[in-house]
Amino acid sequence: MKKYIAVFMLLFSSITFGGDGRTIEFSINDSWIFYKDSGDKPIALREIGDREVEIVNLPHTWNAEDAIHGATSKEEGYYRGPAWYLRKITVPAHYQDKELYVFFEGANQETDVFVNGQFAGGHVGGYTRFVVPISKFVQFDSSKQSADFELAVRVDNVHNLDIPPLSADFTFYGGIYRDVFLVATEKVHFNIEDHASNGIYIRTPSVSAEQVEMDVDVQLINCGTTDRNVKLETIIYDPYSKPVVTNASDITLAAGQKLTAKPKVDPIHNPSLWSPDSPNLYRLVCRLYDAETNQMLDESMSPFGCRWFSFDAEKGFFLNGKHLKLIGTNRHQDYLNIGNALPDYIHREDIKKMKEMGSNFLRIAHYPQDPAVLELCDRLGILTTVEVPIIDTITESEAFKQNCLNIHLEMMRQNYNHPSLIIWAYMNEVLLHPKYQKDKEKQKDYFEKVYEIASELEALTRKEDPYRYTMIPNHANLNLYKDTKLTDLPMIVGWNIYFGWYKGEFSDIKSIMTEYHHTIPDKPMIIAEYGAGADPRLHALTPTRFDFTIEYATRFHEQYLSALTDFPFISGINVWNFADFGSVGRVDTVPNINNKGLIGIDRKPKDAYFFYQAALLKKPFIGITAKTWIRRACVESKSGKGVCMMPVEIFSNQNKLELFHNGISLGAKMVQEHNKVIWDVPFVDGNNILRAVSSDNSRVEDCATVRMDVLPIKLDDFPVAGLSINCGDYRFFYDDILDRAWLPEKVYIEGSWGYIGGKVYAMEQTPRQSFGTSQPIEGTNCDPLYQTQRIGIKQYRFDVPPGVYEVTLHLAELTGKMAASLPYSLDGFDDKKPSITKNREFTVNLNGTPVIERISLAKDYGSFRAVKIKAIVTTEADEPLLIDFVPLNEDAVINGIELNKKL
Repeated sequence: MKKYIAVFMLLFSSITFGGDGRTIEFSINDSWIFYKDSGDKPIALREIGDREVEIVNLPHTWNAEDAIHGATSKEEGYYRGPAWYLRKITVPAHYQDKELYVFFEGANQETDVFVNGQFAGGHVGGYTRFVVPISKFVQFDSSKQSADFELAVRVDNVHNLDIPPLSADFTFYGGIYRDVFLVATEKVHFNIEDHASNGIYIRTPSVSAEQVEMDVDVQLINCGTTDRNVKLETIIYDPYSKPVVTNASDITLAAGQKLTAKPKVDPIHNPSLWSPDSPNLYRLVCRLYDAETNQMLDESMSPFGCRWFSFDAEKGFFLNGKHLKLIGTNRHQDYLNIGNALPDYIHREDIKKMKEMGSNFLRIAHYPQDPAVLELCDRLGILTTVEVPIIDTITESEAFKQNCLNIHLEMMRQNYNHPSLIIWAYMNEVLLHPKYQKDKEKQKDYFEKVYEIASELEALTRKEDPYRYTMIPNHANLNLYKDTKLTDLPMIVGWNIYFGWYKGEFSDIKSIMTEYHHTIPDKPMIIAEYGAGADPRLHALTPTRFDFTIEYATRFHEQYLSALTDFPFISGINVWNFADFGSVGRVDTVPNINNKGLIGIDRKPKDAYFFYQAALLKKPFIGITAKTWIRRACVESKSGKGVCMMPVEIFSNQNKLELFHNGISLGAKMVQEHNKVIWDVPFVDGNNILRAVSSDNSRVEDCATVRMDVLPIKLDDFPVAGLSINCGDYRFFYDDILDRAWLPEKVYIEGSWGYIGGKVYAMEQTPRQSFGTSQPIEGTNCDPLYQTQRIGIKQYRFDVPPGVYEVTLHLAELTGKMAASLPYSLDGFDDKKPSITKNREFTVNLNGTPVIERISLAKDYGSFRAVKIKAIVTTEADEPLLIDFVPLNEDAVINGIELNKKL
């Protein structure tokens, strides 16, 4: 009932906006009627009837739950199809003399706009801005002081072979996911119909510390029916808002004419240069006046920066004549629980966090993002590259090529004036999965088509903007890209490398990068991607490749930063990724999430973020990594002492630190390699307060509180917290939903507890990880707990005091048909290879009494599904608690055990 009341109110409560004179622009984000429907025509608001609708505010995506929340629901896929947005808009009567537009900052990916049921315009592409003229569809009544019209927008994110991206390692959220504005201009105005730009294009062909020469193009349009004489005024303001250059020129615009004006702009003398350390911004303000009445018709403001830069194939990157190593991250645009429908605040907070990390470089991947991103990069001094979403593969159609070219042109026109932007990029890893591998003739034709599109994009870019560089980012297959000549086209060659993660070792980096440079010596090189997965819930004291622990990812970044910054010919490096992001189809430890971020999709930092802060920041910094592992369980180091010794890593750019544990000094240490120092900390049961301070008189410190369950080696006094054991695993796991810490398993020793017999389960096919599976587990949010198991287990023994105990067994069958596969198998391994289901059958006895008889996980529950079974057992004096596994067919398995004392 509330739904229909809300719709009724919406019909009669539209907001009226007024104003006259120059261009008026205001958001129309609130109170849209939203519904999913495949129809080609909108429904009038009065005809909504009993349809299932929602009232939503923009930005909005319909995939916030079925894609991002798919990380816990495990539902395959997400809704990709059409949906409608409807609302009523009221404008004042004097708008009849204006030109009206609807301006979209982004809607994914095909959009049709209707006004009063009539088609007004459309757009193809999900990541660039677009504008739709609507004046001729709005009817004004001279007897009324306002006019009403209904605006309907059909958005469709269905897979379309003619629209990039076709496939990629991120989620293609649907919806009007950025701001929408109603724009009212005078008949003569700056031409926002020029690919949704502001109509002003600034070039600085000659820049030095003494003088800046400028060229400016101004796009004007006369939508009226009479010729107009106008005056164009251009004013340049310096970073302190002082006017430094002023010019005016007279222009005649015929009725219906579009014109490119080239006003004379005097040089700027002794400019304040733009750089990461001093991001000085000038403003070019263009004002358009009626030449007869001197009424202002329109105004447009464009920030710009005075800087010059160059890339050298041997020496790297130079900004304003000084060498600068470019170091930063990539960024995707989504966020926990809201998908890609981010408010500007989050976009800005991300850029601020990058600056706080010490970044001076951002690859905006793999598509143009919200205007707020580049705006803040300009203000904070972060150099950027932006690219169009041609990823993984292409379609060999003319329509696909034309869409690529048009989207690329939109990207350039809309972002032309940003001083932070230095590279236009396209075709990320476009040969990762080359088509027609069994038909070499077809593959040859396919490669030629890829080259054709790339060459036209390159030519378009050089024509539009001769002052920036171009780049194609490739996956690490040197010969493939060289043989197809894709390394010949761009000015910079980008490489996405993951040695030590998907394949190879850390030690491979230097030799391989040296080989790449030797093979292509005349092209500047950027490492456009490198990274490793890190699940904040997983930790290890001895991390290994592809275990998704925070510690392994941190080691990965330590090695990469050290190696890559040693090479002068590597101009820049971009971590993949700044933040975790949605990727429907990924399996890993958190399904549907790519967790290579330095921070989480919820924007909580991981250890590697602290590492980069220590390595890159100039101001004093200390970061205790224990802040990312604040809930733990461990076994005491010595029996009966109640203390667990665990290492704590601290990153800092200071020379010497002192660490305090619960107010007691653990001594001072010098900061070592990788800006790191390690203490062995005697953790006690309960809260452990850590405080690290600098000994360098910088008065900088950091603190962390770790809540620890210290569990006894001998169970004479059974712990109140009980035991939670992750079987077949050496990793510590934290269930962030239930706030529970799980222990890695341990072998039984007399008088204690642990497993007897069996081995760690490992997938037979995978060359990546030495234990467990990466497949998603149905029926749980604790995938890592069920992705590992001890196979062939004989017994778990607990030497406990007499009492009544609750035993919970966690089980899952890890063989059978794979549920999903990695979108990007960068080592060529296919996770979806069929696996023969084990028809295992076994019985579980508690102290000799069968509690689970002839369980068959695959038959009874299916593969890759969490099974949790509880039972009660009583032990007498001097009697251990024994969990015996009796195999009847194949090996018995156990994934996890909980043990709690009831009495």
